[in-house]
Amino acid sequence: MKKLVLTLCATIGLLTLTGCAPSRAPVPAGEIPPANTVSPTDEQYGQQVLSTLMQQFPLERDDAAINRVRDMIDRLADAAGATHDPWHVYVLRGDNVVNAAATRGNFVFVWTGMLNSVSSDGELVTVLAHEMGHVLANHTMPTPQEEAAEIMAQATGEVAGRVVAMQGPYGALSQLAAILAQEAVKALVVNPESQRKELEADQIGLFLMADAGFNPDEAITLWSKMDQLGNADLGPMSFLSSHPANDERLEQLRALLPAAEERYRTAISLPPPSQNKKRLSQYEPDTFSVGRDRSPKRRNEWAIDEPAATKSH
Repeated sequence: MKKLVLTLCATIGLLTLTGCAPSRAPVPAGEIPPANTVSPTDEQYGQQVLSTLMQQFPLERDDAAINRVRDMIDRLADAAGATHDPWHVYVLRGDNVVNAAATRGNFVFVWTGMLNSVSSDGELVTVLAHEMGHVLANHTMPTPQEEAAEIMAQATGEVAGRVVAMQGPYGALSQLAAILAQEAVKALVVNPESQRKELEADQIGLFLMADAGFNPDEAITLWSKMDQLGNADLGPMSFLSSHPANDERLEQLRALLPAAEERYRTAISLPPPSQNKKRLSQYEPDTFSVGRDRSPKRRNEWAIDEPAATKSH
C-alpha cells in the first residue's frame, strides 16, 4: 500500500507541474471565431455520433419543436458569419435529458427535456449559442495534449490497480484505487482544460446571441435557474467536474454582460437578415447509414446555403 501511495503522489505531483497550462490559445472576450470548413471526415464523424445516439433516443417528429430550434440556429449562424457549411440540427426524444450537445461535422443535438425545461426562447438560445461556441472554437477537435492526458489517466489507473493487487487479494480495493488514480489524473490534467472550454463557450455564446438579436440578460436567467436547481454548483468538488461551478460561470457572464448588451442594442437596430435560406429536414432513421449516399432523404433538417456545426453544454 505504501508503494501505491508513493506512486500516486509522484504521478499527481508531476501532473500538477506539467498539466496546468492550457493547450489552446484562448479566444479574446467579444470575439466570435471564424467557422472552419467542414471536411467529409468531419461530417462522417458527426453522422456516426448521430447513429449512436439514435440507438437510445429516437428523433422528435414535432415540426414545431424542430423548427423552433432551427430558426434559432439560423439566426446564430448568420450572426457568426458561419453560413458556408450546413448546420445539422437534431431534436432527440428524451424528456428526462435536460441537455444539448455538439460535435465535429457541425452536428447539434437538443433533447426534448431541454426544450421542456426552458421558459423562453432566450433561455434556449443561450444553450444553442453555447454549443455553437464549442464548435467555432474547435473544442470538438481534441488536441494531442488532451488525447495524451486521457491516455495517461487510463494508464495511471491500470498501474494503480496492479500495484495494489501485488499487495494481496484485495480485488475491490485494487479496483477502487485504480478508479481514484484515474479520476485524480483527469481532475488535474483533463478537467481544468474542459472547464476552461466550457467558460469559453459561455463567453462566445453570450456575444453570439447578442449579435443575433437575443437579449444576453437571458443567459444570466438560465444559468441562475440551473444554479437554483442544483444542477452545476459542486462547491469544493468543482475541480473534479468537467463543467465549472455555476458561481464561476455567472461571475464571468455578469462581468461580460455590459459589453454584450451594447452588441445587442446594435444588433436590434439593424434590419433582419435575409430569410431566403432553403430548409431541409432531419435524417429519416430508415434512410440514415454512415458511408452511404451523403444526401439521404431528410425531414426537417436545414442548411444555410451550404453546411455548419455541434458539442455538450
